[in-house]
Amino acid sequence: MQQEGKPRFLKFHQGSVRGVAFSPRDRYLFCSGAYDGKVNLYSALRMELLMCYQITTMTLARNVNAVRFTSDGSRILAATTARRLAVVDVERGEQLLAYDNCAYSGKDRTGLAADPVCPNMAVVVGANGKGLTLLDLRMPLPLDFVYDLHGSVIRDIVFLHSSWPWARGQSSSILTAGADGTCKVSTIDGRGLHQFHANHQVNTICPTPEPFNQGAEDGFYSLIMSGGDMVSSYVPHTGIQEHLKEQKENSVWKLRYTSNGSLLYSVCEGGVLRRYRRYPDHHEYLGEVFRHKGDIQDMDISPYDEYLITASKDRSVGVLRLGAPNHGWTEYSELT
Repeated sequence: MQQEGKPRFLKFHQGSVRGVAFSPRDRYLFCSGAYDGKVNLYSALRMELLMCYQITTMTLARNVNAVRFTSDGSRILAATTARRLAVVDVERGEQLLAYDNCAYSGKDRTGLAADPVCPNMAVVVGANGKGLTLLDLRMPLPLDFVYDLHGSVIRDIVFLHSSWPWARGQSSSILTAGADGTCKVSTIDGRGLHQFHANHQVNTICPTPEPFNQGAEDGFYSLIMSGGDMVSSYVPHTGIQEHLKEQKENSVWKLRYTSNGSLLYSVCEGGVLRRYRRYPDHHEYLGEVFRHKGDIQDMDISPYDEYLITASKDRSVGVLRLGAPNHGWTEYSELT
C-alpha cells in the first residue's frame, strides 16, 4: 500500500502565499496566489511549476489574497488587494475578465467561493468586507451586491449542499463566517435562512462533505466546523457540541475534511498542519503532520485525497502526498 510521503516546499513566489486551490477536474493540477501579484499553476504528481501568470501591473496593488477554480476547472478566480477579481483561462494562461471595486482589500486571505454546480457563478467578499459580491462570469459587470450581511469582516464563504435543513428548496445557499464568530446561512441573493454564533473569533468555516445526515448509521453525523481562536463543531438543531484546543494560542486559518469526512486537517499561525480523526460524537487529535517556517493561511486537498497543499507566509507552497487515491488501489504493471 502506498504510504504518506514527505512534505515538499515549492518556492516559486517572491511574496507571502495567501491562497491555494486544487482543480476539481484534474486530480493533479493546483494553483497558488501570493503577495507578488502572481498566480502559479503546478502539477502535484511531478512537484513542479507549470505556468506563472502575473495578475496585476506594477501600477496597481500587487497582491493576490484568494484563488479558486471554477467547478468545470477551466478558469481560475483571483481576488486582489486592489479590490479586483481577475478571471484567468487555465489552458491559455490569459486573463479573460477583471471585475473592479468588488473584492475586499484586507491584508489577510479573503473569502472567495465558486458555485460547485454552475461553473459561471461565484461569490467574493465585498469591498467593505461585510457584504458579498455575486458574479456571473458570462457578464462584464458584477451580477448583484449584498450589503452589510455581517457586522464584522467576513472571513470565509462556502456553498452549502441543498440537503442541509435550512437550504432545502434552494438551488444555491451560502454559508458565511464573520470574524466576530457569527455564522450565517443565506440564499445567493442575501436572504437570511439561519444564524448561529461560535462564541469565539472565526477565520474559517467547514461543513462536513457528505449530504446532511447521510450515513448516520455508520456514525458520521453532519456538522459545521468553525476555526479561529479555537475550533468548535456546530450540529443543526442542537448547538455547539465540541471544542478542539490543540492549537493553543495560535489562530486557525483553514479547516478541510477529506472527501469521505473521516479525517480533518487544520492549519494555523505558527505554520503547523494538524490532523484529526472524526468519530460519531467527537474528533480525536492524531498529531502534527508538518510545519512551515511561517504562518499557514490556506490549504486544500486533491479530489481523490491523494495530495494536500498549503500556502504559507514564508513564500512557499507545501505539498504532501497523503496516499493512494480514495477510489481504489492503482499501480503500474506489465501484461505479458
